[in-house]
Amino acid sequence: MILKNKFSFFLIFLFSSISLFAQSYDYLGVIKLNDSSFISYRLTFEKVNDSIKGYSLTDYTGKHETKSNIKGYYDEKNSRLTFSEYDIVYTKSPVVQKDFCFVHFEGKVRNLDRTGAFSGAFKGKYADGTKCLNGEILLNDQGKIAERLVKIDRKIQRTGRIADSVKQKVSVGRVLDTISRNIIAKNENLNIYTRDQKIKLVIYDAGKEDGDQVNLFIDDKPVLENYTVLHDKKILEVRLAKPQTVIRVEAVSEGTSAPNTVRLEVEDTPNFVRTITNLKKGEKAQMTLVKK
Repeated sequence: MILKNKFSFFLIFLFSSISLFAQSYDYLGVIKLNDSSFISYRLTFEKVNDSIKGYSLTDYTGKHETKSNIKGYYDEKNSRLTFSEYDIVYTKSPVVQKDFCFVHFEGKVRNLDRTGAFSGAFKGKYADGTKCLNGEILLNDQGKIAERLVKIDRKIQRTGRIADSVKQKVSVGRVLDTISRNIIAKNENLNIYTRDQKIKLVIYDAGKEDGDQVNLFIDDKPVLENYTVLHDKKILEVRLAKPQTVIRVEAVSEGTSAPNTVRLEVEDTPNFVRTITNLKKGEKAQMTLVKK
């Protein structure tokens, strides 16, 4: 009797653990607006049972890149995927949060675990629920995109018709690296939204240590001067006493390998934002922490 109870408990624990196992999904493509314009779009989420939670990136790698949290569910029986953007994590756009149009999608996606692509209409709504732009989502599994790029890259690298200097420029590794780096370029500003009273700021060199030096300012006050960026992470606590706090990075030198590339990470209670600067000597880029 005791053995049976222990075995039953083990089965319940086993199946509970399986049902709570999170599966990850990552899609890349575009959203097409009703005026026929296209905007790059990335959708990343985890599914636990029928619930999904993750984020979207609109104008992915573009000048107005915006990261928003998403939540929804997948009805496996009826092959229905539903999700809504509901909160902005960060944006490079100067548009204020209340003017953003959030994507609300509901469509048929057959076998989420096997499908390599899906598309369908979406409705756009402002944060207060009023309607804005509608359109269509067209997405492909990012892993399958990477596989295709690798195959194309192999063909390019094997051919004798293309110069080696050109082959290096079209390397799939460079393409995928550019897609994933989230660069803040010269004179760009990244607005990061938070409800916390303080955030953790981390600065380090994620690549080869080559002597990159920066000045770091918080609300125009120097915090790091002529700082040589290392692999070892420099961790700063930034208190947010005002509605907006500006963190500015200035390239003092480009080290032995131009340009100046410094990894910056911002972490608050619910969110984690990772970005990298790409600056020449004397150029500046900044992040603005906006209190919600």
